[in-house]
Amino acid sequence: MTLVLRQVTRRVSGAEIVREKILPTDTARIGRGADCEIRLADLAVSLHHATLTATGPGRVSVISAGREPFGVDGRFVTQADIDVGRAPRLTFGDHILTLSHGDGDRILINLAAAEPAEGESSSGVPAGGVIPKARIFGRRRIAWTLGLGIVALCLLWPLAAFHGHLKARIDPDQQWSTGPLSSAHAFLEDDCQACHQEAFVAVTDASCKACHDAEQTPAVMAAAATSARRAGSPDTLSFVRDHAPRGRILWGTPPPAGFTGQATAWFRRAFNLPEQRCASCHVEHIANPVAGRPPEPIPTLTPTQTCIQCHTGLTHRLKDTDLADAPSWASHPNFRPTLPGPDGLTRVSLNNRPREASGLTFPHDLHLSPGGGPARMAQTLGGRGYGAALTCASCHRPDVDQKGFGPVQMERDCASCHSLAFATPSGVRRLPHGEPGQVVAALLAWQGRRPVAGGGTWRRRPGEAGEGGPGMGGSPAGASAVTTVSGAFGPRGACFDCHTIFRTPTIRFTPVRLPGDFLSRGAFDHSVREHRLDRLGQPSCVQCHAAATSGSATDLLLPSVSECVECHGQTTARSPTPAPADCETCHSFHAPSHPAPRPPRPNFSARPRLAAAVQTTP
Repeated sequence: MTLVLRQVTRRVSGAEIVREKILPTDTARIGRGADCEIRLADLAVSLHHATLTATGPGRVSVISAGREPFGVDGRFVTQADIDVGRAPRLTFGDHILTLSHGDGDRILINLAAAEPAEGESSSGVPAGGVIPKARIFGRRRIAWTLGLGIVALCLLWPLAAFHGHLKARIDPDQQWSTGPLSSAHAFLEDDCQACHQEAFVAVTDASCKACHDAEQTPAVMAAAATSARRAGSPDTLSFVRDHAPRGRILWGTPPPAGFTGQATAWFRRAFNLPEQRCASCHVEHIANPVAGRPPEPIPTLTPTQTCIQCHTGLTHRLKDTDLADAPSWASHPNFRPTLPGPDGLTRVSLNNRPREASGLTFPHDLHLSPGGGPARMAQTLGGRGYGAALTCASCHRPDVDQKGFGPVQMERDCASCHSLAFATPSGVRRLPHGEPGQVVAALLAWQGRRPVAGGGTWRRRPGEAGEGGPGMGGSPAGASAVTTVSGAFGPRGACFDCHTIFRTPTIRFTPVRLPGDFLSRGAFDHSVREHRLDRLGQPSCVQCHAAATSGSATDLLLPSVSECVECHGQTTARSPTPAPADCETCHSFHAPSHPAPRPPRPNFSARPRLAAAVQTTP
């Protein structure tokens, strides 16, 4: 279909001038902007008001670009599917578009200005050219009267009622309210002073923290939750913790850009509306534009700064900050895991190749080798949940929400091979695990008792019960307590395989320090399918964690940010299913170690190289 624009101009003499132009495509934009194919010089028309598209023989579709409607044969709509054969009339401001059939597959669009009313010229001046004197109720006087009346009723009278403590029938709070409260705060609808504590002063952070401050003592927080529940709050009271105190947030926030931004910020401060308040982002009284729709469940979120704006040049504005600049995803600093050190927990960049001092002796490559001793032992323990070579899932188990992993438990995950059982005259007993003092006490209680005869050596498996003392290779019956304790904590002993032990007059262990979360400032969701499985549905842990080649427990088996960049933030030219790379994927403002709440994301297919890696694995 071909669109032909016919612009009709009427001269004073009554003659018409018709200019005809063939539009280049079957889609035409209608508006006041210079880039519109059908341009209407009318202030009542938006820059891009609507789009007209030929959808088939003799049919067009007109859709508004925004919320502004247009007229179709006297009806105002925002979308219409029109039959050209009915010669419809489209109204945009003072202009009328009449559609009709042309030769062949052409659709004619006749553009003309609306006819002035009878007795009035196109400029609105009476035909005689004489403007009558303003009557008593002229337009200007009516406008001034209504304006001053609104000021008196909605500003002066509420001020007098507030300061004079008058019991007026007109409620000033209701007059000034811009909309209903959200469902979470609806129980405060009749208690305006709960948030608006000072007249003509914006809601301060103190009002919000009275209920939501996580820095309060547990007793104060419990009292706030009870008070909100008694007042009728339908939800559980949430307590939030900001990145830093408000003063540091103000220093860390970049100044407004340009003269307009600086002037706006000055006026906001002058009228008690400073930025970087709780209410600057969490805005209440937002009227719902859809009639009959219930209020929003929580206050409307209106960001005043983006993550990148604040975290670009942050180290220059806050000299003592421990945060690194992150001007973009491509320039994101490498991960800085939290590791135990001499002075407590500290964050170290992966660029520095940090080592993990966990206090354990554990070679991952030995346990994951398909032909090693642990694999052979696991194959013989089919009745104990194994039956095949060990994998990552043999010891690392997901936590409750499946997003991370719980701590490895010796009794559950290791004791099948590294047994803590030993034989006594009264039967098989187990050494306690966790405290060296308890282990020594258990061994001293065993002193002087003959073990159950079983033949062979003590450790059929590492630490397994047999003849002799615990963890000893065939200790003679009646061995002294010193020899027994030394055997358990010495080479080939039950504790020596996994722990670093100092043989001093008193037995000392290197403390076991395992951080619950290495990445304390970011969130990684292992429950996402593409993070744990390849395209064939097989576990893909080794793609990010090089455990199969790690022979030392000091190896920090964490991937660098370059591993994430392979999928996140890529274009469709480099990855058929690129994953998102916005800051909220891993961080949020009030809880940096958790992602920002968002709707469920679609399931993205795994990267192709994972499938190739699985197929080539012997």
